[in-house]
Formats: sequence, C-alpha cells, structure tokens
Amino acid sequence: MKNLIYNLFNIDEESIEKFESLNEDGDLLIRIRMKMDQRERICPVCQVRLCGNGVKDKVINHKILTDRNCTLIYEARRYRCKKCDYSEFERNPFAMNGFNNSIPVMNQVMIDLHDPRYNYTMVAKKNHISATQVIRYFDSFALMPKIPLPENLGIDEIHSKMAKRKDASYLCVLTDNDHFSLVDILPSRSKYELNNYLSFRSKEERKAVRYVTIDMWEPYEEMAHKWFPDCVVAIDPFHVIEHLYRDFTRIRIRIMKSKIYGSRSYYLLKNWHKLLESDRYKMDGERRYNHVFRMKLNYGDIYKMLLEIDEELTTAYELKEAYRDFNKHCNYEQAEEKLDELIALFQKENIREYEEFVNIMIRWKKQIINSFIRSDVTGDRLSNAKSESMNQQISLNISLSKGLANFPRFRKRMLYCFNDRAFYSITDRLTSMKRDLKQRRLEEEKKKY
Repeated sequence: MKNLIYNLFNIDEESIEKFESLNEDGDLLIRIRMKMDQRERICPVCQVRLCGNGVKDKVINHKILTDRNCTLIYEARRYRCKKCDYSEFERNPFAMNGFNNSIPVMNQVMIDLHDPRYNYTMVAKKNHISATQVIRYFDSFALMPKIPLPENLGIDEIHSKMAKRKDASYLCVLTDNDHFSLVDILPSRSKYELNNYLSFRSKEERKAVRYVTIDMWEPYEEMAHKWFPDCVVAIDPFHVIEHLYRDFTRIRIRIMKSKIYGSRSYYLLKNWHKLLESDRYKMDGERRYNHVFRMKLNYGDIYKMLLEIDEELTTAYELKEAYRDFNKHCNYEQAEEKLDELIALFQKENIREYEEFVNIMIRWKKQIINSFIRSDVTGDRLSNAKSESMNQQISLNISLSKGLANFPRFRKRMLYCFNDRAFYSITDRLTSMKRDLKQRRLEEEKKKY
C-alpha cells in the first residue's frame, strides 16, 4: 500500500523520514517529512553557515484521488542565520514557494479548463480548491500566441450580454472551417469592431484568406470584400435552409388557423407537422391505434393525410423539398442553372410567405452558388456547419457560467478551449485579468452610447 502511495506522490521511499496517513471525515490526511539534506547551507547575505531552526507544518492540497480531498501536511525544516537572522525553508518537493496547492493540482486544473462544459466553479469543486484560485491560475498560466487568419474563414455570432455596446446583442465569432478551431471572438459584430480588428492584420495575412463563409448579415459581406479582396464569399447553407423552414412553418400555421378548431385537419397540422419537416420518421413502420381517427395508422398514412388537407400546403411542401434536394445533391457547376429554375418555380407559385425566401435567393444568389465550392483541405462544401457546434459549446459555457462580465477573460478561455495553439505553463508568478472598479464603470458608461 505504501509503495502505491509513494508512486502517487512521485517520491522515493529512501528519501522519506516520516510518513503517516489517516482518514478524517472521509478525507485523506497525510503527514510527511523528508530526510535531511546533508549539504551545508550558507547564508546568501553573511556567507556563514545556517543552523536548524525547527520544523513548520505546510498544508498543501494534493489531488491524487478523484472521490475525496487529499491534504498533505509537509513538515518543512527551517534554517536560520544567527548573525543576520536570515531564514529559509528546505526545498518543497510538492509545491512551489508561496502556494498551498501542489503542482499536480494546478496541472489538473489547467487540463480541466480545456473543456468548455466546465465553468470555474465546477473545476474548483472537482479539484477541491476555490473558484478564485482556479481563475487566478488560468489568468496566470494560460498563454495565447498570435493566431493567423485561416485560408477558409467562417464568420458567425452568438448572443451574449457581454456585447460591447448597449445596442449590440451579439459577439462575433471567427473560425477556421478547415481545422475546426477558433480564430478569435470580437465583443461586437459591428462594422466598427470588424474594421478595427482586421486593420491590425497584415496585408499578406489577409491575402492568404481564400474563402469567407458568412450568414446573411450584410456588414459581414461588406467587410469581406473590403479586407479580403481575393476571397470568395459564400453563404452558410444552414442559414438559408433555416429561413426556408421558418417560412414553411408560417404557411402551415396560416392554413391550420383557417381550419375548424378540433377538426381532424387542425389536429394533423397541430400535432403531426414534424412529418413534413423531418426525414427521421420511418414511413412504413408498424401501425398503431390513433384515438382521433379510431384506427391503426403509421407515419406514412398520416403523412399522406397531411398532404391532402390543402393544395397550397402541398405545393409549399413540394417547393421546400425541391430546394432541399438542390441543397443536398447539386454541385458547383450546375448550381447557377438549378437555382434559376428554383427561383422561377417559387415566383410562379406566388405563395405570400415565400416572398422573403425568393428575395433571399435573388439577393444572395452568387453567395449561395459559391457555397457549393469544396475545400481543398477537407473536400467539404463551404459552410459554418462545424463551427455551429463550436458556437453551441461556447453558448453552453456562457449559460453554465450564469453571467459573465469579463470579456477578455472569456475570450482567452474560449481560445484556450478551441485552438490547439493555446497552451499553458505553470510558474510561480501569479497575475490577474480582473478589472478594477474604475475600468468596469467606464465600460458600463460606454455601453450606453
């Protein structure tokens, strides 16, 4: 058993003079004293020999078990100079001077902070330390090198109260779509913030950007053409499909409201509309009893009844599926011709709710066609699909943190989680990114304008 503990503490049995372990209220308490170093100690001030001056207990949090707290009481020998009263302790093999947490604990903290699903409080509880210490270690040890702009740049946003201005609700997220990594987070998606950020990037770096994938926020397109003159701008297909589904939902709801409340048509459109919006249902599955129709039906039967409710709903559904098929199976060479056919088809049917989507196809036609270009690195279409999952994890971190106000620390944490260039280095120097009261009040005043 002792050999196992020695290995956990990474110490040599021959160097130990005293070792005691006991359980206190479920926690592991270990008292240890190392053998005396026989080398003569010299006072750096007087150059005379130091004498022993007793032993002092140093309490160190040492994480070797995950299910309980482990406290190490290290009996450190103290040495004193009789001439000038200078004193020092013997070398601590478990923690750096001035720290009450061992190096393995700090190392585990930095490893845990790589996971965006952990907020600072969660990491603190897991490692049996305070959240303040976790934040201080992150501020001090996490290092961010300069991250260059990628060849395939994605620009998106996430909703947050940390947005810089009062009238802003979104943070701007820049990603590398080829390597699924975070490039940077800006405190606003405004043109001013984008201009300010990109103006500090060299001309050579900006010229290296070949593709920029955006949603339909026009300032993104304007900034892309201004700062990346050689790039191809593409619209993320997900956002186009999102608008299409939103318009189709409006059509369904309008038709549903035109039906008598409680009728079978109303029931189908209210409770089974997912059959018209998703492919995950097996249409020829087992039939089950339906209490409204008083007969056994499967998904295929209900699907057919939905399309028989209203001719306009059937037409809207067929148009939606036509665009989905175009989005899934078309290639870049055929995209322009196919998209023109779809625009003509949507205009011919003249469904009121689809007017917005027709305008999107016309306004963003070139960018939609560009989305069918495939990356030279991954072979995938130009899209922010992979970045969307990253944005979800970033939003989850914001939600788990239950309110974040320090944007520089948040930005650093997300880069630490989502970019392999970020790393950490444990030293004996602690710093803090905490804003003083004057700075916080100044930032709050700026948000009002």
